[in-house]
Amino acid sequence: MKRLLPILLLSILLLASCSEPLERGKQVRSFSFTDQNGDAFGTEQLKGKPWIADFVFTSCTTICPTLTSEFASLQNLLKKEGIDVQLVSFSVDSEVDDPATLKSYIANFTTDETNWHLLTGYSQQELEAFAREEFQTFVLKHDASTQVVHGTNFYLMDSEGYIMKEYSFSNETYQDELLKDLKRLK
Repeated sequence: MKRLLPILLLSILLLASCSEPLERGKQVRSFSFTDQNGDAFGTEQLKGKPWIADFVFTSCTTICPTLTSEFASLQNLLKKEGIDVQLVSFSVDSEVDDPATLKSYIANFTTDETNWHLLTGYSQQELEAFAREEFQTFVLKHDASTQVVHGTNFYLMDSEGYIMKEYSFSNETYQDELLKDLKRLK
């Protein structure tokens, strides 16, 4: 019996931790920007819905096509699982990424824009401060380059705009973890 007690306690702890709610992080401040359709989109439209955010730009020659392809894969998986969640991609180069450019870009990855909004309509300084202050990530555009350095994580947000968790798309199990966490949000 003495040998079984530690195993039993460990099992109870593991089971209890699986059912614990996710811990809320920082709440992202209210925002309203412009999406790929030229419409205002922001916290008002997201209210009451969980969402996933990332940062990309259309003229990226390195990681953004991979990030966006991964977001499209995630969109398909969420639809297959019947999970209603919004996807929000903040452009880190809004001087180049106007709504028409974003509309053309997203067409390379999905035909379903119903729950995916690519946002623009802010100055570079505003976006850099927004990313740093709200998501604790970096965005830096050098004047001498057409490329923008930025973070590559996906951010799970709850229905009230709190950051619940960050995911690295390079982690092979991130989709499973994200699905599990989304189900825990409900």
